[in-house]
Amino acid sequence: MKSQYNRIIEPVTRFIREQNVWIATGLLVLMFGLSLSSMSGNSAIVDEIAHIPAGYSYVHYGDYRLNPEHPPLIKDLAGLPLQFLNVKFPVNEPSWTSDINGQWEAGWNFIYHLNDGKADQILFWARLPILLLAIGFGAFLYWYVRKRWGVAAGLTVLFFYTLSPNFLGHDDLVTTDLGASAFIFLGLLSFVHYAEKPSAKRFWLLSLGLAGANLAKFSGFLLYPFLLVVALMLVWLAKNPTTVAARLKTYVLGLVAASVASVVWIWIYYIPNTWNMPLDVQDRLIKGSLPDSHLQFVVHLLTAVNSIPLVKALAQYLLGLTMVYGRVTGGNTTYFNGMVTNQSFHGYFPELFSFKTQIALLILMAVPVILVTKRFLYLKHPFKTIGEHMRTHILEWTVGGFAAFYFLISVAGNLNLGIRHILPIYVPIFVLVGVATVRRLRLLEKTKWAGLAAAGFVVLMVWYGGSAIAAHPNYISYFNEFIGGGGNAYKYFTDSSVDWGQDLKRLKTYVDNHPEINHIALDYFGGGAPQYYFCNRKYTPDGQLIATSDGYDCSHSVYQEWHSQYGRYTGQYIAVSETFLYNDLWYSELNHTTGYDYLRAMKPIAKVGNSIYVYQLY
Repeated sequence: MKSQYNRIIEPVTRFIREQNVWIATGLLVLMFGLSLSSMSGNSAIVDEIAHIPAGYSYVHYGDYRLNPEHPPLIKDLAGLPLQFLNVKFPVNEPSWTSDINGQWEAGWNFIYHLNDGKADQILFWARLPILLLAIGFGAFLYWYVRKRWGVAAGLTVLFFYTLSPNFLGHDDLVTTDLGASAFIFLGLLSFVHYAEKPSAKRFWLLSLGLAGANLAKFSGFLLYPFLLVVALMLVWLAKNPTTVAARLKTYVLGLVAASVASVVWIWIYYIPNTWNMPLDVQDRLIKGSLPDSHLQFVVHLLTAVNSIPLVKALAQYLLGLTMVYGRVTGGNTTYFNGMVTNQSFHGYFPELFSFKTQIALLILMAVPVILVTKRFLYLKHPFKTIGEHMRTHILEWTVGGFAAFYFLISVAGNLNLGIRHILPIYVPIFVLVGVATVRRLRLLEKTKWAGLAAAGFVVLMVWYGGSAIAAHPNYISYFNEFIGGGGNAYKYFTDSSVDWGQDLKRLKTYVDNHPEINHIALDYFGGGAPQYYFCNRKYTPDGQLIATSDGYDCSHSVYQEWHSQYGRYTGQYIAVSETFLYNDLWYSELNHTTGYDYLRAMKPIAKVGNSIYVYQLY
């Protein structure tokens, strides 16, 4: 039996070792292809309407008046290729000249109204750098894991990453979530490398790693308190007083110094993004973005900082950080398991993670957890053993601890908007599960369980990869087999985990392919503009484009705008975004109406991308 196992496994493992670079390249190419084809069919999602014009304006004008609640790095990447397109920007519109953070109106004008026929072109070129960042990070991830733990671990981790529906759903969108996942993980690695072998070079890399995480998304700020705790743990684990003093200086004071240096890097990066922003505009933005009375001290502080020319860029970073704090504590309308609230549910993220993570990965996660728990229960000196393990496995404990910390912060927070808010926990999970799985398989190589373990691993990996390919192109609305796939998501979740507006173009294709639909009402949630895809543009008598939201002629279109508050629709066909259909439970109760009760009681004739529900009323 064992010899037969060896005859099968050895040639396979030898082939994998010899061709590992080509296999890794193939996985990255597959990820690129799946994402590119999905990206081409996706209409704009909600956040892109704010992020794309912001990125363009930062790069083109050096002005940060749009979307200050998110840092600039990812938006800058999206804005770079747009500089080479012949596009107009609404610099003469109120959204730019007088509105306080008129990001949404600026986005609609820039993408759909001013640049006739170029919306899909703008979306494609803005998204492409994010996809390339995802591929580049995947290549780095493979290189790093292979170098540290070997080829098998590297390929396993890369397989998890490239065929994760959650990454395939977010690696081609102009949002901060992919960037946060990549740069937060790089920030964690930079700390581990400094902790393992402190040096001046690694100190500066740590400062850059911390800066990069904060420039990608403000949740990167969580690295500061978390790594301080890790640094103190490393001091506590020292074996003698001399070592304690040395570690205190190296780890704690070194981290504090690197954190200060990272703020300097952040400040420097913000300078070109805010260089041409008038002081009065920035003052108005600060005061208008923080209207809450308990934040007035911050308003006065930021306006004072803003008055100092050399540090006005830093005021913009601090403004964004404060706005995010207010957003997280303020809450959002959330649908969960048939209930709706304007606050949050503590069970939201645990259930969401369970339903949007491939079951194969959940099984592979459970195995080491069970084995480690069992081993811990039989240890004579468990805490001493754990301390020794932490000393020799700093990376595993750091990335794993941060994933747990980030998840718990999200659960305790007041913002339940989707899997994207916990996306940064996945890369640490991929690494820990991939490495642990390969180690377990190696331990079983010379036992009677070797063949069974290898066969089980292959089955799980095929299931994992097959579920991702089968979900194409509907990665945003992916849900695992626990709930029967994305078609049943309406029973549990709405918003960006299911419906972010990505399927508007697919709805247009669906209507075009069904000639019996000669008129359809649409209540659409998302970043797309239905009139752009369904209606004709209007021109002035002298042939000038009417470049506003009124510049569309829908009189001969199959499309009709509709909203729940209009009452019961009396036509034959109506399409409603899943988010509006079920969040309506909250709004109809507030307005004392029946809302979309009549639609929720019916079975839709189609679910376009699992996010837009089409009904035939008679």
